Amino acid sequence: MRIECPSCGAVYEVADSLVPAGRTVRCARCAREWMPVPAGPVLEPEPDPQPEPKRPEVVETKPPVAAARPSAMDRLAAHRPAPRPSARLRLAWAASALLLVLAVAAAYAWRGQVVAGWPPSARVYTLFGLEPRAEAAP
Repeated sequence: MRIECPSCGAVYEVADSLVPAGRTVRCARCAREWMPVPAGPVLEPEPDPQPEPKRPEVVETKPPVAAARPSAMDRLAAHRPAPRPSARLRLAWAASALLLVLAVAAAYAWRGQVVAGWPPSARVYTLFGLEPRAEAAP
């Protein structure tokens, strides 16, 4: 049997033997007590009758216009290649690389002065297998 709470509308499926006539039940959702009355059967809507298919009218059509399909030039224009790097950008990269090489060369050439100015750098030179030069006395 299907019963429905009149207060909150909760629907329960209960065996007929558990709910004899005149028995009160309590809703699990809202805790209201009432005497159940079997809810009406659930009616499923009947499918709408399908109308008869219409006969297609014969209409004379023109062949598709060539402009409806994109041309090869249109397709190429839609996928433009990425712009090439400018000469200024290449020059900036080259200058950065040159500065890095010069910094490494200076650290090698003046390693005695670097170690004298910053003694912990001696570990870095020995790590790379270089012997830090002793600073010549003036």
